Amino acid sequence: MSTVRVRCDWAHRQSRLEMVVTGHKATVELGLRGVPFHALLAGRMPELSRLVLSRLHEEIPAYRQLPVEELRGDISSITADTLRAFSRSLREDRPLSAAELEQITASAARRAEEGFPLAAVLTAYQLGTRITLAEITADAGPEDVADVRAVTDRVLAFLQDVVGAVTTGYLDELQIKFGQEHNARGALLSALLEGGQAEAGARSAGIELSPAYLVLSLAVGAHPDEVVPGVDAAIAVRRKLRRLLAEFDHFGRGSVLASLDGAGGVLLLPAGGEDWADWSGLLRRAARAAGAEVTAAGQVAGPAELPEAAERTAEVLEVVSWFGLAPGLYRLEDVLVEYQLTRPGAARDRLAALLDPLADRPELLETLHTYLADELNRRRTAARLHVHPNTVDYRLRRIRELTGIDPGHPAGLPRITAAVAARRAGVGPERRTR
Repeated sequence: MSTVRVRCDWAHRQSRLEMVVTGHKATVELGLRGVPFHALLAGRMPELSRLVLSRLHEEIPAYRQLPVEELRGDISSITADTLRAFSRSLREDRPLSAAELEQITASAARRAEEGFPLAAVLTAYQLGTRITLAEITADAGPEDVADVRAVTDRVLAFLQDVVGAVTTGYLDELQIKFGQEHNARGALLSALLEGGQAEAGARSAGIELSPAYLVLSLAVGAHPDEVVPGVDAAIAVRRKLRRLLAEFDHFGRGSVLASLDGAGGVLLLPAGGEDWADWSGLLRRAARAAGAEVTAAGQVAGPAELPEAAERTAEVLEVVSWFGLAPGLYRLEDVLVEYQLTRPGAARDRLAALLDPLADRPELLETLHTYLADELNRRRTAARLHVHPNTVDYRLRRIRELTGIDPGHPAGLPRITAAVAARRAGVGPERRTR
């Protein structure tokens, strides 16, 4: 009798004894010519462990890049533990236990912590399972077909449980790691925008500080999917932001730092020798990728100037919004007059007060805003408001009578446009149109 057969027979007798001692229910055992598969497996455990490790190293490139110490240590250990767990599950006719699955989960978490590819881990378990099945059924004859089919089902169920445990452990650890990196980036962004010490934060986030950044304050419009009935708006928002940020990341000068929600936020993009046309083109591409209108105010600044630049771009973005300007990228130089008109002071208060006579006439304020946004086109204004053009004419006359300013006259247009912007600038919440 061969040495392997002796080991298998001994393992078979040992398993029978353990069932008696531990009280496990005896069941019809799957095997080849009277030798259970779990006994075949137990009798060849060291040999199978070495074979699986050798094939992992030979067939999966990622495993060839592991340190020898790890391959012979942690990887060898989890390989043997998994084979023993499978053998026990066959012997006791049960799925893997919670404790056995936890070993696999913990090992996968360690691979995620090391940055080892998830695909390689899953391939390793699939390869190991395939090798094990092939080895324990290698001597099967026609009379063993039923048992081989049955054990194959058990192997597939085992592999299903293993894949679940691996992905759970790996992705949970990855989520923790991602959260830590996200928090480190957030802390670095806050330090840069608040004028704090950023060097330690940059090291923690694994980011090299840039000599200059484009500071962008962004207003992001809604993607059409966000308002489609039955569509999860939160998913649509995350998809929109992912595509938006991907376009900035592809620009490729370094790590982008951003704090964005569905409506916008602030973003720092490492800058080099780009001109304003480059930045404008980048924003247009990002807006197309996001599938939403994007309005931004930008300024290039060094690390020490970032707090002031962020404050200034936020103000410029507000001015652009108050004047109802088209989506795109703006500098302070693009809105100098508009910016100055909306600075706090007595003049801004007086400008906003010019529209006080319309405070109780929301239809007049709405008509005025729409008329200015539609470039003084009364027919487009009427169509948007769903009224007759004559109604628009009547309302414009009432605005002129109440305020003393003619919105359609060249002399009155700058004055009433400035009054609307001053009102939007927040001179008293009661002045704003809801």
